[in-house]
Formats: sequence, C-alpha cells, structure tokens
Amino acid sequence: MPTNLNTNTDSNSQPVMTRSRSISPIWFLPFIAAILAIWILIENITHRNVQISIHFTNAGGIIVDKTKVRYKGVIVGTVKKVELDEVDGVNVIAEIESHATFLLKEKSKLWLVSPKASLTSITGLDTLFSGSYINILPGEGDDATEFMAAAEQPITIPDNALLLNLTSNSADSITIGTPIFFKKIQVGEVARVRLDKSGKRVTIQAFIEKKYSSLVKQKSKFWNISGLNANLSRSGVEFKLDSLTTLIAGGITFNSPDDSEPAEKNQVYQLFDNIADSKQGLSITLQLNNTNNLPKRAGILFKGHGIGRVDNIRYDTESQLFVAEATINPAFSELVTESAEFWVEQASLSFSKIENLSNLITGDYISFSHGENYLDEAQKTQFMVKSHQPQSQDNLSLTVIADNADGLSENAPVTYKGLTIGQIRALSLTNDSNHIQAVVQINQPFTYLINSQSKFHLLSGVNVKASLQGVEVNSKPIQNIIQGGIALYNEKPVNKQTTNAIKQNHNFYLYASKEMAKLGKDAFTTPLQVKLLSKELPSVTVGSPVYYHKLAIGEVSDLTLHDTSLMQTTININPKFKHLINDQTIFWNVSGFAVDAGLSGITVNAQSLLSIATGGIAIELLPGVTTNKNQDGTYRLYDDYQQATQPTKQVTLLFDDASDLKVGNKVKLKGLEIGEISGLTLNKSNRVVATLDIMNTYFEKVAKQGSRFWVVRSDISLSGAKNLSTLISGVFINVTPGQGKVKNQFEGEDEAPLLDTDKIGLTLVLYTDNAGSTNITSPIYHRQIQIGEVTDKRLNNNASGVEIMINIYPEFAHLIRENSIFWPVSGFNLDIGITGAALKAASLTSLLKGGISMSTTDNKPLQPAASNYSTFKLKTRLNKDWLDWKLSIPN
Repeated sequence: MPTNLNTNTDSNSQPVMTRSRSISPIWFLPFIAAILAIWILIENITHRNVQISIHFTNAGGIIVDKTKVRYKGVIVGTVKKVELDEVDGVNVIAEIESHATFLLKEKSKLWLVSPKASLTSITGLDTLFSGSYINILPGEGDDATEFMAAAEQPITIPDNALLLNLTSNSADSITIGTPIFFKKIQVGEVARVRLDKSGKRVTIQAFIEKKYSSLVKQKSKFWNISGLNANLSRSGVEFKLDSLTTLIAGGITFNSPDDSEPAEKNQVYQLFDNIADSKQGLSITLQLNNTNNLPKRAGILFKGHGIGRVDNIRYDTESQLFVAEATINPAFSELVTESAEFWVEQASLSFSKIENLSNLITGDYISFSHGENYLDEAQKTQFMVKSHQPQSQDNLSLTVIADNADGLSENAPVTYKGLTIGQIRALSLTNDSNHIQAVVQINQPFTYLINSQSKFHLLSGVNVKASLQGVEVNSKPIQNIIQGGIALYNEKPVNKQTTNAIKQNHNFYLYASKEMAKLGKDAFTTPLQVKLLSKELPSVTVGSPVYYHKLAIGEVSDLTLHDTSLMQTTININPKFKHLINDQTIFWNVSGFAVDAGLSGITVNAQSLLSIATGGIAIELLPGVTTNKNQDGTYRLYDDYQQATQPTKQVTLLFDDASDLKVGNKVKLKGLEIGEISGLTLNKSNRVVATLDIMNTYFEKVAKQGSRFWVVRSDISLSGAKNLSTLISGVFINVTPGQGKVKNQFEGEDEAPLLDTDKIGLTLVLYTDNAGSTNITSPIYHRQIQIGEVTDKRLNNNASGVEIMINIYPEFAHLIRENSIFWPVSGFNLDIGITGAALKAASLTSLLKGGISMSTTDNKPLQPAASNYSTFKLKTRLNKDWLDWKLSIPN
C-alpha cells in the first residue's frame, strides 16, 4: 500500500511563486561590450592617422612604403603614394601617425633629406644606410594637409636668439648659413640675404645665440672676413686667409666695446668689407729706417698670432724715417704700453741660415712683445721699429773672440751638450782688425752655466777626423750643418747654486774644436810658421788642417811660389805643438784622391774623406831621416806617406827619342810598380834624359850593371795585339834587373829585348839560299810545338846566301842533335791534282809570321847534342817521310 509522506504536513501549505524586482547580472556583459565599442570608436575617430600631400619638383630618392617622415629623428609617418602633379612636379602622399598630427600646421616645412656633399658642408650621411627620408619642421597657423616641399633644409633660429640686421653694398661671399665669429669662435649665423626695396643695398638678417648675445653692443662694428685677400706689390705678394671655412663659406666678425650698452633686437648695423674699413682698434705710429720687403698691409704678429696690420707707409723728410700707420686689434690694445717693442721679421735664405722662408712670397712682417708690467704702464702709440728681435735684459751678453769667421753667422745657435742655450747676435772685427768679435747672448735660464773657466769652441755641422788609421765622422743636427754655431764646454760640472761672477760683455776665446778647448790653447800666442816646398802645389787651401795622429795641430796659412821656382806651402802650428817640429819631422800631403785607370778596371785611392773635402797635411816624427829638409832650412813636402817614410832614389835613362814618354809614367818590375818618371830633359848631346824615381825597396835590385830598361807600348798587328792597357794608362818603363855592380845611369831601349833572360838557350846558325818569309821572332817548331824563335837573319860573308840565327829555349836544347834537319813551314802549300786542290798551312802563326820546323831521323842511332853556334842546312821543302820520324830523345 502506498505510504503517505506528508502525513504530518498541513494540508493548506502550497508552493507560492513570485516575480523578482532586481536586474539579472547577465545583462552587464552586453553593457560592457557596448561601452568598449563606443570607446574604440572614439579612439579611432580621435587618433586616426592623417594623410597629407607634399609637392616636390621630383621624386628622386622617394620609395613608396619605405621612405619615412621624421621629426627630430623619430619616425612619424610613411610615404604611401607618389603621383604626378597635373601642372608640374610630383605629389607625395604620406600617412602621418595620429600622435604627430600637431606638427601639421600651415607654416610647417617639409624637405627631403638625402646625402649631399659640397665645398661648405657634408649632410645626410646617415641616409647612405637608411635611405632618404622626409624631415618636418613644425610651424604656426591652422591645421593643414597640403604642403610645398622646401628645396633645402631651412635655417633654424635657436630660441631666444638675438636677431640682427646688417646692411652692405654687396653680398660678396655672404650666403644663408654664413657663420658669424667672435675671436674666431662661431657665435651666430646668417639666416637671410636679400636686396632692399631700392635695390642698391643688401640686407642681411642674422642671429646671435643667446649665450653670446651679450657680446653684441650698440657700438659694435661688423666686418667681412670672407674668402682669400691678396695684395700684390713691388715688395711681394700678401695673402690673408682667416680659416678654410671662411675661404669656402664666408664669414663675419665683430668687436665688443666695453663702454657700450647691449644691442637691441633687430638693431641695424653696417657690414664693412674689412677691419681697416671699420676703423676699429688702437691706431699707432711706427718709425722704420727702411721698408725693404715690408709691404703695405703688412701684418703685426704677437707670438705668431695676428693682432694688427700696417695701414699706410709714408716717408718723413724731417726725421728721414719711414712712418707706418698701423691698427692694433682692440682685444690686444691693452698690451701696447711704454715697454712694448716692435721689430721686423725678415726672410733669410742661405747655407748658414734659413728663416721665415714664407716671407719671400708674402713679404716681411712686424713682430711685437709687451713688457712684463704692462698692466701698470700707460698706453703708448708711437714706437721705433728695430731690425732684429731685442734682447731680454735678463739674458747674459758675452763677447767671443775668434781667429776668423769660418762657421759663424748671425743668429747661429749656442749649444751646451746639444741643447740650445743662446745665439750669436752680431759679428764684427776687433779694434785691431786681427780677430773676429762675436756678440753672444745666453738665455736667462742658462746663465748659471757660464763662469770664468768656461770655454767656447766652434760647432760645425759634420766633424770629420781623418788620418792613415781611418776616418771618423761626427754628425751634428741639421741646424748646425746648415748654420754652424758654437758650443760651451765646462771642464767641471756646474750647478745652479754656483755663484756666477761673470759680468755682461765678458771676453772669451773661441777654440777651433772641443779638443783644442780641452787643451786650453792661449788665444794670443803667436803660432809657429813652417815653410814646405814641393814640385807641385798640393790640393789644399788656406785654412786646410795640419794633422798629427788625427789631431789638428795647425792649418795652412799661405800658398805661393818659392825663389827656387818650387811651390811653397806655409803652415801655422799651434803653439801647444811646437815641440813636434824638429829635424826628425816629415810632412806629406793627404789631399784629394788619385785615379788609376786601365783595362783591368779603375782604382780610386783617397787618403781620407776630409782630404777630398778640404785637403790637409800630415806630420810624423821619423828618427834618422836626412832627406826631409832643404839646404835653406825649409822642409820637403812629400806626395804621400810612403814617399815620406821611404824616400825614392833616382836612376837616369838616355833615349834618342822620347815622344811617348811623359812625367808620371810608371816604372814596373815584373808587373809591380816600383817608381815613375819624375823628369824629362835634354843633355848637351841632345839626347833625352829620363829621371826615374825608384822606391827605396827596389832600388838596389835594378840599379846594377846588366839591368835593361825599355818602353812598353801597345802593339797591334796581324800576328796579334799586345799591351792594350797602355792605350788608357799610357806607356810605361819595364825593367829586368842585372847582376853587376851598382849603377844609376842606363841606355833606354825603345823596344823590349828580343829574348828574356830565362829564355836564352842554344844558339844555332841555319844557312840557305834565301830567307823566304822567315822573319825575326818567327817560331821554331818540333811536332808543331814552339821550341825557339828566330833572333836574326843576315847575308853571309860573300853574299852568296843567307844566315839565320835561331835560339832554342833551354828546356828544348837537348832535342837538337848533330844530324837534325830544319825546313821552312812559312806561308801555305797548294797542291792541285785530278781529285782537286789542297791548301795546307802548319799554323796560323806560321801563315802570318813564317816559321821553321825541325826533326831528327830515327834510321840512325841517337847522335850527340848540338853545341852552341852549330850550323845546319835549311832544307828548301818538306819531305813527307820526315813527319813519320819518331826518334826517342831523352832529356
């Protein structure tokens, strides 16, 4: 049965359903979506991108969707379209982002930025990588979407800049962007250049940056510094260039008077062509003794910086001086006081001095220096211009006495251990005219180095010390090489605490070298004078040094002709070295160089580098020497060291004719030079006497009885060429030594002896009907080997035949036997037969010179050797069987 679940429930309780009065939360979702839609709609309306149109003359460099629009380097838009304009040019459609629409005003300017290089500037280099872009400069006015592109970047005037107006007769090189300088620092720029309404004047609008605006005063004056100014006059060509920028882009500068009120905005100023026209600065008058190479408009420089210029130069008849009217830059006018000094900087071009070389083109200029207390001194406007820079009162002035002015010049440096401590200010003669007086200025920081023991010596550019032991070259800086100078030498160290007792204009002596300064030579001691005699003048000049073991001990003082017709060289020996001159002293020339040329080459013999440059004489002490002095007490000057230490001895030769001989021809022994011809004279018999100077080493070998001297010449003939070297070096005398007693006079021979001593062997006589082609020196052959030669040929006693004298060389004498036979092999044999013709010759030599051949029969036993002067019959022709003989002949 069913169970009643509501048995305990009130029968009247039934469910009651009622309608709720609140809004369901589900409706919030569409509400929020609606609000978002409205917000997005408002954002799209208020922040939508704006399209603008920019008119360009051409679209070069502009690419759709790539070319950007930028403002201060930030991308604010992109080119979307490029279309042709119906009238001219192109229209570029660009989309500007919504956040940059505030830039789009009526006076906003847009221009294309692309790489551009000109003489004045280089811009747009960043576009080489990113491509060209359009830049925007915001302006004023209402909103706009159509713009005309600017041809170039507009000038940007900084905020709060001072605006000025300048007027000029012409624009010259002034353009938009021309910089404005104050003391060569850019402080502003030209913003606009145009003609005024009348067309007669140029109006220039410019601005000065705010931080420099206080420099422009109501009394300020502006002038042009553009380009290159040139002034051509008789005294030279003057160029003025403020900077490379002003040369290319032009430039303007101005002054800032202290006694003037600040400039007002848009104040009008006159733009002058130059500073002279502006009449600014301090006007001064300069007096000059002369105006050599000083042009009108010459500059006035202070420490290398231009501070003024000469405006006009005139001559004053009363003072007989030139008067120059000049203007000093206002910035430097306070320096021109009573102690100020002016002097002319002149060009100097010489081997001793190179200074202000540019002045040769631009003309000289005037230098200026102010006094130390110029702030406490009154201003001065009239000055005397000095010819050189004045000395400082704190500098030390000294007088240096020199024997001569060699190596000295004005403005040459004074050095100490290579450091320049002063300079030579002036050179003059002493009162007695015997010495040179040099005024030396020592700079103040180095005056403590000078004391009573200080010494000065000549400082040449290159010191060359030369002797037989070698050459020493000591090079100084290039300034000393060109200009010379002097050096300070202190034997003991000097420090700044040392009391300096030297007064102004103290006298010092100038030593010739540092070595001489160390020795401390007395400056006024009379040198020892020595006279040297020689046949020829040595390659020296007055002032050439005299050396003893590399040390200069004197110099050549005079060159003249002696009474004996010899050349006299006078030398002065330093008093410190007088003891080196005595009876044992020898002198020789170390000057120049000798050249020996021949077919084997060219030999150059130079004693030293110094001797080539200046010449010189050397001395040495040679104990036991007796030939170094002449009878009158003068010394002999030898040609070289070998001649001085080993004097030559003389041999005389007699010749009938000496047309090829000259003084200086060499004498040779077995190829060695042993002397030379020193003289050629005629004796009473009109024979030529040749005097030979033979070296002492070889004299005893050749000055003996039996020695033979002959002339060696070149010989060219069909048989050969000999001694061709004499064509260049000249003929020479050859000698073969004898074995007899001492003898010094010989008969000279024109030709070499027929036989050398070592080739004289077996003498034989050949007799024949005629000599044929045989001649003296014709060879003697055995089996076509030369074993001797013909020494003579003559008719026999009754003239019925010919006798030919031959010499068989010693090493072949044993080949000649009593039964040996001889036949001629001169010329050639021509055999003609049915089979043809045969031309035969023993050798080329025999073809040219003739010859004789010999052999000994092998059909008989070996016969005794032939004796001297044995006679043989010369066969008339060859028997062919003789060529087959092969007799063995032992030595």
